[in-house]
Amino acid sequence: MRGDPFWEPPPDDPTEVWGRRIGRGLAVVVALALVAYLFATYLR
Repeated sequence: MRGDPFWEPPPDDPTEVWGRRIGRGLAVVVALALVAYLFATYLR
């Protein structure tokens, strides 16, 4: 890791790959939870 905060790691870096997977997974979980909450609260 270099001192430059804007340094782009290689796209096949395992940390970057898993970070994107976890980020997408969390986004999907949050979106589904929000839809379920809105359905249970307002459309029931």
